[in-house]
Amino acid sequence: MHPAAHPDHPAVLGDGPGAVAAPYAPGIAVWDLTTDEVHWSPEVFALFGRDRTAGALTLDQLPAYLLPDDQLPVQGMVTAALVDGRALRGEFRVVRPDGTVRAVRCTGGPVIGPDGHAESLRLSLRDAGGAWPVSDRAAAASARPVAAPAAAVPDLAVRGPADTASGWCDALPLPGGGALLALGSGAAESAMLRDALRGMAMTGAGPAVMLGLLDRLLRQCGGGTPVAALCCRYEPGEPPALAWGQAGLRPPLLFRDGRVQPTAAEDASGAPLGGTAEPGYGERRTALRPGDVVLCWAGDAGEAEAAAVEALGPRLGAARTAADCADLALDLLGQGSDSGSGSAEAHPGGVRLVALRLG
Repeated sequence: MHPAAHPDHPAVLGDGPGAVAAPYAPGIAVWDLTTDEVHWSPEVFALFGRDRTAGALTLDQLPAYLLPDDQLPVQGMVTAALVDGRALRGEFRVVRPDGTVRAVRCTGGPVIGPDGHAESLRLSLRDAGGAWPVSDRAAAASARPVAAPAAAVPDLAVRGPADTASGWCDALPLPGGGALLALGSGAAESAMLRDALRGMAMTGAGPAVMLGLLDRLLRQCGGGTPVAALCCRYEPGEPPALAWGQAGLRPPLLFRDGRVQPTAAEDASGAPLGGTAEPGYGERRTALRPGDVVLCWAGDAGEAEAAAVEALGPRLGAARTAADCADLALDLLGQGSDSGSGSAEAHPGGVRLVALRLG
């Protein structure tokens, strides 16, 4: 059981004798996963102390407005609701713009569409009572969102089949300035896995959590064929960072100042998804800076791989867009596009590649 779903976890408190009556009427919050729209009733804006002109928070932005101890449990609780279709019930603490903290009780769950997947998340939010100042200014600051530097803008490009019987690749901008980078090999259910990753990324889940849930999904579906995958999440901040988890594929390549940088993950590729046992997946992080290029790729470059990687560095330094970086990588790997148009079509050799360039 995820800690956020456990009744004894401090961020999940049930009704009981010690519960404080809510002084305000409950509000309704709806996150539409099909259109990325968010709808908050006036009561929810009041709970968060947020000006309505600032707009409602996306699921990706929400954790940054909670106390640090509640951020991961709430992310896990939302992920479990959207992936497993569970009802959601719990309590978390919001840091308001005036520096006070309020406990908010939530109930609700996902709205499932005709295809069996969650189309939206609908929650009823009620003030659980008790407002108090945050005495530790450092803790209050850590609970507030950190804006990405103006120069650190991620540019994304995809080369290869989006979803075929041989695999998939995907790059998705996320609310709040983040991005999902993912690719996989050997999956007949490529479209399903890609869409599942997108949904989980919108909740703010990290790569390790996403890979673990995909592994469970594949084993429950009984496909029987292991699936190799790489899942990365670009996180804006100061400094911006790349977090990733591996399941049988090579780690992401980071190029900086004309050279490939060690990612300290070459010895931990992880087990493919959908095996007979639950392997558990780790998560690694590396800080990024403007001008960095990240390449995630799967395919067979043969013995030319090491030489191609070394030759890429100086050429990527002169590239101005992620699309240019992706095309250079394909050319040097000997898998260039037939058309030269740069479209995300299948390339010779079945190479799938996702590029991120930080402006």
